[in-house]
Amino acid sequence: MDNGKPPRRWRSVVGWNVLCLSLGAALIFIDWKAWIYLRTPFTEVRLPTRFVPGVGLLNEPGAEARWTNHVDFWVAQRANRWGFLDREPLTPEQAAQTCHIAFIGDSFVEAREVPVADKFQVRLEELAARALPRLNITTSAYGRRATGQINQLPFYDEYARRLRPKLVVLVFFYNDFRDNHRLLAAIFKGWDPDQSPYVVAEKTATGAFALRPPDPAWRRLPIPGAPRDARLLPRLRAELLAQRPRYQSGIEAALSIGLESLLANAPGLPKLLQEPTLPPLVGEVVEFTAFALDEFQRRVADDGASLWLFLTLGVRVAADPVRVVMEDLAEARGIPVVSQHDYIMRQGRRVREGVFSSDAHWNLTGHQWAAEALLERLQQHPEVCGVSGT
Repeated sequence: MDNGKPPRRWRSVVGWNVLCLSLGAALIFIDWKAWIYLRTPFTEVRLPTRFVPGVGLLNEPGAEARWTNHVDFWVAQRANRWGFLDREPLTPEQAAQTCHIAFIGDSFVEAREVPVADKFQVRLEELAARALPRLNITTSAYGRRATGQINQLPFYDEYARRLRPKLVVLVFFYNDFRDNHRLLAAIFKGWDPDQSPYVVAEKTATGAFALRPPDPAWRRLPIPGAPRDARLLPRLRAELLAQRPRYQSGIEAALSIGLESLLANAPGLPKLLQEPTLPPLVGEVVEFTAFALDEFQRRVADDGASLWLFLTLGVRVAADPVRVVMEDLAEARGIPVVSQHDYIMRQGRRVREGVFSSDAHWNLTGHQWAAEALLERLQQHPEVCGVSGT
């Protein structure tokens, strides 16, 4: 008699099929997990840091740093004795026998994404040893993620200067504008602008610039994830204003010109730099960057060395407003500019070949191109190493 229920045999077949499918899915999941485990040396990021008085946050010397985006790279490397992700520094006596070049910058110089042996400063040494052996070039790199040139001044004062480099190269990416501005950097990174973990600059009542040392009591604002999620900006603004009411005008100015795009490295800043009259906050961003160049130039000149500015591949065509501003600032100070983008174009290549598919930092090709662009400039100007002739 048909009672509306499927036959027992049919139910049994369905049950076995469901069981087999479940077991198959479980096996596929286990195989996938095993493949991930075998393919990736690690799955968690580890970046031991320490606070260095007068300098700020650096990597813990000798500690292993692990960095991955779980797609393009899984890199483990150890910080040298000064806390930078580079080889162990030369002694002053060793550096004195060479044309030593110091590179200073942010995440492009720190280069957590590639092993030390593949970083541009190492590649440059290798290329120069073959192409320019008479210059006897050695290099060192002083990089820290999310820092601008003002934050990086102690990298030269406390470390690079010890090796008496003949050439200092500042590696510039356009978010350095933001990182050179104390308030914008604090909003972006989510910490108190009066308690920064890096050296910052501020304007005095007379309009002059003054440097403020890093604060060992620096702290993040109690807003998890801020301000990467634009929805948290109102809360971040309220938190800042509750503690530091005097920043209201600056925060309101940032909001009025599109703070979200300015912080997120979107085209916000380049568009603002094209305005016939710069908004006051954008004018300040340029002024702080100009001050940083002045400070580096003064220090480097006092030490009898040369200063270059290296524009990364993110600073592109001649009409790029960021490039126009930086080249104007450099030209006014007599600082030579090397453009990685221009070098790539001369090779008939595409800029995107030099970065990871899921990350804007240099891949191995990008580091190679940076080294080649710098080598080309050194071939044209060996006098920075005290050698005449082309």
